[in-house]
This record gives sequence, C-alpha cells and structure tokens, in this order.
Amino acid sequence: MARIPKVLILLPVFSFGGAEKQGLYIARSLQNSGQFRVEVWALDKGTGELCEALQTSQLHALDLKIPTKKFHNNMQRIGVYWKFMKKLRQEKIDYIIPFTYYCNLLATTTYRFGGAKKCLWFQIAMEHHINLGFWEKLAIKFRPQYAANSRSAADFIRQRHGLSTQEVPFVPNPFEYKEAHLTRTQWREKLAVQNDEKMLFMAANFFPEKDHETLIRGFYKAHKDLHKIKLVLAGSCHQVRLAEWIKSLCFDLGFHAKEVIFVGTTADVPGLIAASDLCLLTSISEGSPNALIEYMGYQKPIVASSIPPIVELLSENYPFLFQPGNPEDLCAKIIMACQVLSDENVRHWVAKNYSTVAQEYTIEANYQAFHQLLSS
Repeated sequence: MARIPKVLILLPVFSFGGAEKQGLYIARSLQNSGQFRVEVWALDKGTGELCEALQTSQLHALDLKIPTKKFHNNMQRIGVYWKFMKKLRQEKIDYIIPFTYYCNLLATTTYRFGGAKKCLWFQIAMEHHINLGFWEKLAIKFRPQYAANSRSAADFIRQRHGLSTQEVPFVPNPFEYKEAHLTRTQWREKLAVQNDEKMLFMAANFFPEKDHETLIRGFYKAHKDLHKIKLVLAGSCHQVRLAEWIKSLCFDLGFHAKEVIFVGTTADVPGLIAASDLCLLTSISEGSPNALIEYMGYQKPIVASSIPPIVELLSENYPFLFQPGNPEDLCAKIIMACQVLSDENVRHWVAKNYSTVAQEYTIEANYQAFHQLLSS
C-alpha cells in the first residue's frame, strides 16, 4: 500500500490571527481529502486559542517553542534551523506550507536537508520594513515553490526575489459562512446600541499595520457631525502597549466607553458583523485581509483604506475607499456612507462584493489551488 504523503502547515503562533485561520482551513481541507496526512506546527504557542479548533478537527498540533527573538541572533538561529531540520526528518514530512515571513525563511532554508520533497514560499504580507538580508538570500537559493494570497503580494515577492509572473500563482483566502451566536438584536442590546444609532465595526487585532490611531481620529471627527454612531472594535489586545495607548487616545478625545466599545477577542465575529451598519478596515499594510473578505461575504457596506490588496478586492471604483493614514478622508467617507446606507447604489456594491467572495474566495478554491501546487 502506497504511503500517504505528509504535509506540514507551519504557523507563527497558535493564536486566532488571519494567517492562523488560513492555516487551519487548508489543514482541514487537505486532511479531509484523504490524500494527505497533516501536521500543524507553530513557532510559539501565542494565546493557544487555535489549539482547540485543531483538536476538534483531529489535527496534531506541535508547539516548537521558538520565540521570534531567536531569529535575531545568528548562533541561536543556526541552532533553531538544525533542530527544525532534525524534526522534519523524524516526522518524515513531505511538503511544507509556511505562513508568514519567519516561517517562510525557516522552512525554505531547511526543507531539502530535512528530507521534504517540496516547500512553498507563501507570501501573505508586505515586508517592506525588512531588508533583503543574508538568510532570505540563502532561502532563495534553495528554490522553493512560490504562491501568494493576492496579486499585490505576488507582485511584491516577484520584485523582491526576481521572479517571473508565472512563478507566483494566486491562492485565494477561504471564506466560510458561519451562523452567528447572537442575533443582531441581542448584540445591539448587549452593546447598548440603540435602534436609531448606527453601529460601526472593525475586526482587527491590535497590530501597528491595522492603524487603529487613524480609525479613532477619523471616527472622532465623524462623531462630531453624526453623533448617533458608535464604534465597536473586536480583536486581540496581545500587543498590550498598543491596545492601551489606543484606549488612552479614546479617553483623551473625550469618548466614553459606550461610544467606543472594545470587545476583545470573540468567536462571534459573524454576529458582530450582522449587528453592524457599516464595517471598517483602516490598514496601511495587508496581504489579503480576511476581515474584509468576511465583511464582503456577510454582505455589509464597507469603508476601507485604498491600499492595493484592498482595492484588488473592492475595485478601484468602490466609492468608500479613503487615503491610508488620513483621518480627515476617513471621516468624510464614514459620513458619506452613513448618509446613503439604504441607497440602491450601496446595495449594488454590497451585492457585487458578495459575488466576488462567493465565486473566488471559497474553501474549495483555496484547496484546489494548494492541491495543484503540491501535485505539480
């Protein structure tokens, strides 16, 4: 009987971030296909929230206990690479799908020595802030197979690694419709949002690239004109200093807890999207934003920054794109959107966005793209 090949999904942490959700979906799809055995490893545990979902899906999870700081010391880094290589051989890994920069570096530099047949360099972010250094140049020499979750991310890695257009195929992020835990009415009652108030919502962990500062400042300006709007923020506060600074900014601007509401991490993002009237995304850098795809899939009007990966999803003609990092422009787009939420033109864009996700960003499309990469 032929041996079933083993695929490793390599994540940065076992938290519920965008990369980790993507990893969970493809791990499930590959495992459920019956054509692969799947392992899910993370460099570090993080919050550990993902572990329960992996266990429910009968996916073996392994915490490698490799904090990011070990990649900043060459001697420690060599030790990490050596141990990872040995682990690949021990577990007889055939294929590796890494998510995020350090996972890409680690996997592509070691996979040949670890006995793996193939390793992807999966580009899901824009690492403009990281110089092309020795370890990344070394990884390029091992000739991984490339893929990206947006055309913008593909363009980025093509230019950075000197690749042709054909060498970086597109792999769509998967969207899965989930039933809400609480109804729209229940969430709005819980958050004290009145019937005559408009609820603005953003799902984003507190990372610098999500630009919560522009969000708060833009909302502050819009609130002066509209008054009956509330802002609800869902996302991990793992970067405590940043989250606390954003909360202190709200206090300094005179907001009360009932005007800007922090709900933290939640398993009911679908319920919060359903409860909202307008969804926001203020990122200054993305690969292919899961939050935006969810807003589109759950058919909500959106105000978002006009960075290339977002424009790629919404189109250049989308009327509620604002200049990244510009709170005045964000304010203007919030006011414009709130004034026309029930207009036919808005319904047209909501339907168009939904159609994009329903046709292109499915679990099946994600699986087929990865399956083709592993089988080629």
